Amino acid sequence: MTNHGTSDFIVILPKSIIRIPQDHNLSWLTLFYALPKELVEKRPAYLELPRNIHQLFESDEYTQMIQTDAFLELVWDCFAWSAWQFFQVPTKDGYREIPGDWSHYSGDFPLWRLSYEILKHFRNAFEPEMEWSFQRLFLLPRGVTIPWLTYQQFGNLVGNLTDRIVERQNWQPMIDEIWKSRQPGDYSSKNISKRDFMRSWTHSRTAKSVSFEDIMEAGTSVDGDVFYDMPDPRASFENEVISELQIDQFKGKLTDTDKKILQMRYEGHTLQEIAEAVGFKTASAVNKHIAKIAGTYEDFVSDEYGSFLDRHIK
Repeated sequence: MTNHGTSDFIVILPKSIIRIPQDHNLSWLTLFYALPKELVEKRPAYLELPRNIHQLFESDEYTQMIQTDAFLELVWDCFAWSAWQFFQVPTKDGYREIPGDWSHYSGDFPLWRLSYEILKHFRNAFEPEMEWSFQRLFLLPRGVTIPWLTYQQFGNLVGNLTDRIVERQNWQPMIDEIWKSRQPGDYSSKNISKRDFMRSWTHSRTAKSVSFEDIMEAGTSVDGDVFYDMPDPRASFENEVISELQIDQFKGKLTDTDKKILQMRYEGHTLQEIAEAVGFKTASAVNKHIAKIAGTYEDFVSDEYGSFLDRHIK
């Protein structure tokens, strides 16, 4: 299958040629088939779509489902949300993922809009490079179904595509500038990310600047109170070094199972060893619990840091 100009996808079959306009909902079907079941379940009606393109086209009901805005929203929102996780923004010492939850940022934030802009590049990349190209979908025998990707496989797919497209389109300098030029309107209502940004944005000319990076590297003092080695809650939880005292304080907020997972991970046990110790079937289940603990830990540290700044920065 090849692109014909910029408006159509062309499928060449033994006895026919199929033309798929890129402005038609059908042009997003390749991306739909790459979604994991966990995300499609957010719109359960689309779980019923046949996992074979021939079977799908034989049903008026299913083809009409593709022609709705709900179908586009499902595909666009899932891929945009996933691409957002892989954008890299500049820090003092290099690059990292966008800090905070995606919901902390407004729909007008340029990086949020860029996560939707990248989707057309995903769609084009599927044609010559992916198993889900239209050419391959139409050559699939009628009795063969397309398997669901796992959540991890989907994440790997989107991560690799995002990195590749950012490099090909030379977007990183633009992303850097967008991040360095943030404004209050780029954040949604009230949240931790906006609070930290507003403190820096509002008080940069009237108060001493306090950054996570400075605290982590050398410690700092504000009105006589000294903080040293404050962990950055935005950093990868797996890479943080947590003192015994911090663990004791933090564990009070966790369930007994999460406490054991945290302690064993701190002691260096593998995910599989932890799974066996706490009665989980798979290491991936432990990984999900670690992600949950990471979110709780982010709130724990951010609340302490926020209370400190509230007392000393007016």
